[in-house]
Amino acid sequence: MSTTAPAGTDKTVVLGDESITLGFRLAGVSEWYSLVGDQAADKLRELLKRDDVGIIIAGSTVRKSMDWRLQNAVEASSKPIVVFVPSKGEDEQESQMSLKELIRRSIGINLET
Repeated sequence: MSTTAPAGTDKTVVLGDESITLGFRLAGVSEWYSLVGDQAADKLRELLKRDDVGIIIAGSTVRKSMDWRLQNAVEASSKPIVVFVPSKGEDEQESQMSLKELIRRSIGINLET
Protein backbone atom coordinates (compact mmCIF):
# COMPACT_ATOMS: atom_id res chain seq x y z
CA MET A 1 0.00 0.00 0.00
CA SER A 2 1.44 3.37 -0.90
CA THR A 3 0.16 6.92 -1.11
CA THR A 4 1.75 10.30 -1.61
CA ALA A 5 1.87 12.96 1.08
CA PRO A 6 1.46 16.70 0.41
CA ALA A 7 4.70 18.51 -0.45
CA GLY A 8 6.76 19.23 2.67
CA THR A 9 4.89 16.69 4.80
CA ASP A 10 6.63 13.62 6.13
CA LYS A 11 4.61 10.42 6.21
CA THR A 12 3.80 8.26 9.18
CA VAL A 13 4.08 4.60 8.29
CA VAL A 14 2.91 1.66 10.42
CA LEU A 15 4.59 -1.74 10.32
CA GLY A 16 3.68 -4.85 12.28
CA ASP A 17 1.15 -7.58 12.76
CA GLU A 18 -2.52 -7.17 11.84
CA SER A 19 -3.56 -6.06 15.35
CA ILE A 20 -1.11 -3.11 15.22
CA THR A 21 -1.84 -1.98 11.67
CA LEU A 22 -5.62 -2.26 11.99
CA GLY A 23 -5.79 0.20 14.87
CA PHE A 24 -3.65 2.78 13.10
CA ARG A 25 -5.54 2.32 9.83
CA LEU A 26 -8.77 3.08 11.68
CA ALA A 27 -7.06 6.20 13.08
CA GLY A 28 -6.31 7.41 9.55
CA VAL A 29 -2.74 6.30 8.81
CA SER A 30 -2.69 5.72 5.08
CA GLU A 31 0.53 3.73 4.63
CA TRP A 32 0.83 0.47 6.50
CA TYR A 33 2.36 -2.97 6.14
CA SER A 34 1.03 -6.06 7.93
CA LEU A 35 4.25 -8.06 8.07
CA VAL A 36 6.09 -10.11 10.68
CA GLY A 37 9.48 -11.77 11.06
CA ASP A 38 12.12 -11.32 8.38
CA GLN A 39 9.66 -9.65 6.00
CA ALA A 40 8.97 -6.95 8.59
CA ALA A 41 12.69 -6.43 9.22
CA ASP A 42 13.35 -6.12 5.47
CA LYS A 43 10.52 -3.59 5.09
CA LEU A 44 11.85 -1.56 8.04
CA ARG A 45 15.29 -1.48 6.42
CA GLU A 46 13.67 -0.19 3.22
CA LEU A 47 11.58 2.44 5.04
CA LEU A 48 14.66 3.81 6.84
CA LYS A 49 16.10 4.79 3.45
CA ARG A 50 13.07 6.77 2.27
CA ASP A 51 13.19 10.58 2.36
CA ASP A 52 9.41 11.00 2.58
CA VAL A 53 8.98 9.07 5.85
CA GLY A 54 9.20 10.98 9.13
CA ILE A 55 7.87 8.45 11.65
CA ILE A 56 7.75 4.67 11.55
CA ILE A 57 5.46 3.06 14.12
CA ALA A 58 6.41 -0.59 14.47
CA GLY A 59 5.11 -3.37 16.65
CA SER A 60 7.48 -4.75 19.25
CA THR A 61 7.51 -8.07 17.39
CA VAL A 62 9.35 -6.25 14.60
CA ARG A 63 12.07 -5.25 17.08
CA LYS A 64 12.54 -8.90 18.03
CA SER A 65 13.15 -9.87 14.39
CA MET A 66 15.88 -7.25 13.79
CA ASP A 67 19.52 -8.23 13.50
CA TRP A 68 22.25 -6.14 15.14
CA ARG A 69 22.93 -4.12 11.97
CA LEU A 70 19.31 -3.06 11.66
CA GLN A 71 19.14 -2.36 15.41
CA ASN A 72 22.15 -0.01 15.05
CA ALA A 73 20.57 1.71 12.03
CA VAL A 74 17.33 2.29 13.95
CA GLU A 75 19.18 3.67 16.98
CA ALA A 76 21.28 6.01 14.80
CA SER A 77 18.35 7.29 12.76
CA SER A 78 17.03 10.75 13.57
CA LYS A 79 14.78 10.79 10.51
CA PRO A 80 12.76 8.79 10.28
CA ILE A 81 12.31 8.18 13.97
CA VAL A 82 11.19 4.65 14.79
CA VAL A 83 8.67 4.15 17.58
CA PHE A 84 8.01 0.66 18.87
CA VAL A 85 4.58 0.05 20.33
CA PRO A 86 3.57 -3.00 22.35
CA SER A 87 2.14 -5.87 20.37
CA LYS A 88 -0.86 -7.85 21.51
CA GLY A 89 0.03 -9.92 24.56
CA GLU A 90 3.18 -7.88 25.32
CA ASP A 91 4.15 -7.53 28.96
CA GLU A 92 4.04 -4.11 30.64
CA GLN A 93 7.79 -3.99 31.39
CA GLU A 94 8.59 -4.25 27.68
CA SER A 95 6.12 -1.44 26.97
CA GLN A 96 7.74 0.83 29.55
CA MET A 97 11.19 0.27 28.03
CA SER A 98 9.90 1.26 24.61
CA LEU A 99 8.36 4.49 25.92
CA LYS A 100 11.48 5.38 27.92
CA GLU A 101 13.68 4.88 24.88
CA LEU A 102 11.38 7.01 22.72
CA ILE A 103 11.50 9.88 25.21
CA ARG A 104 15.27 9.62 25.54
CA ARG A 105 15.74 9.72 21.76
CA SER A 106 13.19 12.46 21.19
CA ILE A 107 14.16 14.99 23.83
CA GLY A 108 17.45 13.67 25.20
CA ILE A 109 16.22 13.03 28.75
CA ASN A 110 16.69 9.66 30.40
CA LEU A 111 13.75 8.83 32.69
CA GLU A 112 14.48 6.84 35.83
CA THR A 113 11.70 4.94 37.59
